[in-house]
Amino acid sequence: MEARGEKGLFACLLQLRGRAMRERFHLGSLLAVGGEGAIFVVTDDADPSARLVAKIALAPWHKPVQLTSKLLRRCRAVVETEARLLMVAGSPFLPHLEGLQQIDNPLLEAERGGEFGKPEPVLIMERLGGQDLDAWLCRVHRSGGDRKKMRRTFDRLAVGVLQSLSDLEKRGYIYADLRPGNLRVVGRPDRRIRLLDAGGCVKKADDEARFPHVPSYLPPRLFWEAERGNALHPSSATQAAMAGRTLYEVCTGEAPKASRHLDMVRLLRSPVSPPVAEVVAGLANEEYPDCEHALTVLARRARKRVKSS
Repeated sequence: MEARGEKGLFACLLQLRGRAMRERFHLGSLLAVGGEGAIFVVTDDADPSARLVAKIALAPWHKPVQLTSKLLRRCRAVVETEARLLMVAGSPFLPHLEGLQQIDNPLLEAERGGEFGKPEPVLIMERLGGQDLDAWLCRVHRSGGDRKKMRRTFDRLAVGVLQSLSDLEKRGYIYADLRPGNLRVVGRPDRRIRLLDAGGCVKKADDEARFPHVPSYLPPRLFWEAERGNALHPSSATQAAMAGRTLYEVCTGEAPKASRHLDMVRLLRSPVSPPVAEVVAGLANEEYPDCEHALTVLARRARKRVKSS
């Protein structure tokens, strides 16, 4: 946060620790800060062993002159929308929703009225175990382990990513902010995939939907569309292409670069099976209409490979 010039905001967030909510929950230590929200550990008086986190909207608390009711309303809407999404979507790949709570915000002057006098919405949800996929990939790719064992693991991860996105798509949503940093590797030996930040989800085929994303994971065609100022719209095909660039990083350990096509030679030499490498290449090249189609092709190619071996 210091690098972002928000040291004062960090100090403000620390003042929220220990705040009690209307029902049995308390904010604990600050865990992470993203572009739109801050994540705190949560203690549950009814179940001290529960693994929960809280998300609070991020606003320039350290610059009270910049705060307006309109700005607070817009920031809080992000948290409230995410809570509704978790409730409606109900995907097992997303964090489990515990509920939407409220706290009195000591960082605001209630006397200003409007949004300033309202309680702060707090999203309580499951705290996922495991590791962020980008950190896990960095460690594993540098370990120099047995390629056959790595192949099984990476193949399983690739299938898990596609399954999670396909499940979300069937429920009417696209994971627009798709990248390894928003995916979680959970459990041994299965290495299951969970989607970490529900704030990256948008409704499918909604022309008015926002499109949070990191440019490196957009296919070059869409990157240049965005650079020209054209709006990006969520679609199954776009998610499939972003999945290809995400899985390229899974397979090779190399993050894609914005506006550039991927090194397919490096992909084919990576520690994944040929069927996985071929499907990842097809996804990145925008050859698949959705992730479900890619899963079907991957299963068919894997069966052929088993029969011929």
